[in-house]
Amino acid sequence: MSICGATNVASKALLLLAASSLACGQGYVGSKVCSSCHSEIAKSYALTAMAQASGRATELHLPNGEVSAAKANVTYSVTTKDGDLQLAYRKKMPDGVTVEGAKSLRYYIGSGSHGRGFIFEEGGQPFQAPIAYYGAGRGWDLAPGYSDLTTIFLGRKAESPCLSCHASGPKPVASGLFEEGAVSCERCHGPGEQHVKTPQASKIVNPLKLDAERRDSVCAQCHLTGETRVMKAGRSEATFQPGDLLGEHIVPFVWENPDKAEFKVVGHFEGLWQSKCKRVSGDKLSCLTCHDPHVKVSDADKIAYYRAKCLTCHSTESCKTTLAARKLQSDSCIACHMPQRPSTDGQHTAFTDHSIQRSPGTTTPSERSPKLVAFWKASASDRDSALADADEAWHSGDAAGFEKVHYELLAVLPTASDDATVDAQLAYTEDLAGEPAKAEALYRKALKVDSENLLALTNLGTHLARAGEMEQAVELWKRALAINPGLLPPGLNMARVQWRLGQLASARETLRRVLSLNPDSQPALDLMKEMEKQR
Repeated sequence: MSICGATNVASKALLLLAASSLACGQGYVGSKVCSSCHSEIAKSYALTAMAQASGRATELHLPNGEVSAAKANVTYSVTTKDGDLQLAYRKKMPDGVTVEGAKSLRYYIGSGSHGRGFIFEEGGQPFQAPIAYYGAGRGWDLAPGYSDLTTIFLGRKAESPCLSCHASGPKPVASGLFEEGAVSCERCHGPGEQHVKTPQASKIVNPLKLDAERRDSVCAQCHLTGETRVMKAGRSEATFQPGDLLGEHIVPFVWENPDKAEFKVVGHFEGLWQSKCKRVSGDKLSCLTCHDPHVKVSDADKIAYYRAKCLTCHSTESCKTTLAARKLQSDSCIACHMPQRPSTDGQHTAFTDHSIQRSPGTTTPSERSPKLVAFWKASASDRDSALADADEAWHSGDAAGFEKVHYELLAVLPTASDDATVDAQLAYTEDLAGEPAKAEALYRKALKVDSENLLALTNLGTHLARAGEMEQAVELWKRALAINPGLLPPGLNMARVQWRLGQLASARETLRRVLSLNPDSQPALDLMKEMEKQR
């Protein structure tokens, strides 16, 4: 029997602290209460993309469809059955066995302007579906990030960083996935309880009345993802409230000198900050200069609406393009300077380029710097920078990067007391450096601070199994899988150890759960065959 080695587990979120739920009881009253006084604003806002960013899949009326994933050699089909949206998959394995199954799609994520992703439930947890429905008549296709996969991967958990920007108040699935579907009033205006009790402007947050960085933080909480985000110790998306500085909770990191040819789905914030308009205007220019979050601008009005916004700073005479050329674009500023571009991290759709270039289309790939920096530099500590570098090393598979991270984390360890994220990530670098004893001690230390640290639970279990402490290893892996049933390495390891301990029924049940989210995992299928021989 072999035990899989130390793993950083396939989830960026493991480098960060998990977000807690945002409950209405913490001073939040819900958008229905807001609409009782602000009915016209509520009606207008209900038409916007943010107001339609998530909900129950039963609210949608979508056609049936079929999607083939060539590299995974699987066919996905979507049908509606008794009002429920059903995802089925079917794959013929090399040995001729057909792997098939189905999931009920419970929730959607995305307004539909560009596309919608879907979520199903497994073991009381939300997971992303591998298919999406794209707008502009494109229909069903693979979701972003799935086209290059060679297996059926149903184990991508819908983590808090994803849910918190498409919904309001993520919570356990058993009672419904969201406090409110979509982006609620209080996501931008803060808790409304005091304002309801004393309906004065001073009792609620108006982003336009905040200083520049606090104003911008309201939008940046969702529209500035950067290359990675690091949570401050003990902080998360859920602890941020409008009026706070985002950098006191979350530190977004970007490339010091980005490749301007790269264009991301959620890159609007970075793009605007790279523009000459922003560099010249400074704090005067913000997202709210051009966007009223409460209003959906119709397609018929967009050209005139945004042209008027541009003319608050520019004049018609400042445009050097000939009048004839401008008329070909209906005299649209955005058609020339903020065109739609395909993203490098999305599929089948284009997004507005907010870098406001004088001559769009002339951007060529350039070599980006290898250095990550905090978007708001004053917000980052050495600890935050080290964790950002760790995340980049993990995603790039850069061994030299992990060696650098090892020394960065060692340097911050004395000042990072009771910081499970630092302890667990340093432990992982010790594993890579061939120092298992040091790694084990750090994993144990991390779990004393945060008993749900997945990296520590998963890898300490591996250490204990290798040391012959099988039952203790199983208990750690059980805890890890209770948090995220989609983790393949601890699932396989736990089944192997349970089998060795003579717990065949438990081992088979563990494998059944593994295969529910990883149905064509060859190691899991082979192990199940071996177990079947002993029945």
